[in-house]
Amino acid sequence: MSFKETALKIIREKTADADWIREPLVGFADVSSKHIRSLRSSVADDHVMPEEVLPEATSILSYFLPFTKAAGACNKDGDFPSQQWADLYNQTNALIAEINEALVSALEADGVKAAIPAGGFDTGRLLSRWSQRHIAEAAGLGTFGVNNMLITRAGSMGRFGSVVTALEEKADVPLTEELCIAKAGGKCLVCVKRCPTKALSENGFDRHRCYAVCLQAEKTLGADVCGKCAVAIPCAIKE
Repeated sequence: MSFKETALKIIREKTADADWIREPLVGFADVSSKHIRSLRSSVADDHVMPEEVLPEATSILSYFLPFTKAAGACNKDGDFPSQQWADLYNQTNALIAEINEALVSALEADGVKAAIPAGGFDTGRLLSRWSQRHIAEAAGLGTFGVNNMLITRAGSMGRFGSVVTALEEKADVPLTEELCIAKAGGKCLVCVKRCPTKALSENGFDRHRCYAVCLQAEKTLGADVCGKCAVAIPCAIKE
C-alpha cells in the first residue's frame, strides 16, 4: 500500500463524523519541483521552504477536505458570513490539526521523518508564509480560479492541509487542464458577482477589501472568514 492510500484512510477516519466534509483528495509535491522552488517569487519573498520545516524534506503531502452542498448553503444568503460558516471554519481547522498529527505519527511509525509546517499569515502584507493552495497546486490537486481559490476535481469549496515528509513517494503532476470556467474561456464570473465588497473583479483581487470583512467576522463571529465567493458558484462542488 502506498502512503497516499494510507493517508486517505487516516483522513477518512478523522472526518468520519464531520458531516460537512465529502471524500478527501490527496496529492504529493516534489520539493524540488519548479512550483515549490518558486514559492518565494509567486507567493511571498519570505515564504517558508520545505527544508526549513524538515531538513530531510523530499515531498509534501497535500490534502483537500471538500465541503458538502449543505455546508455552502449556510453561507449563501446575505452580504456577511453566517455564524454556522464561521463555526465550520473553526471545526475544520481543529480537524486539520488532528489529521496532521495522525499523518506525522503514521509516517514516523514507519521510520519516515515528517513535520507540520507553521508559516503563518502576515497581517501587514496580507500574505501567507505557507500557502496551502499553492502547495496543493504543486501536488496536482487543482488550478486557481478567478476567485483566487484553488479549484480541484471535487470543487473549490473546502479546506487544505499539508505535511512535509522525507517520504520517497511518486510526486503528482500539476494539472494543466483549466478548471475555472471563466479562465477556460467560458461565461461565468458568478464568484465576482457574489463578492459583497467588490474585492473581486475579472482582472484582479483587492485583498485589503476582502480582509476587512474577515476582520469584522473575526470580531463578531469568532473566525476571520467570508466565503461568499466560494459558495453557490458553479465550481464550488464538482462530482
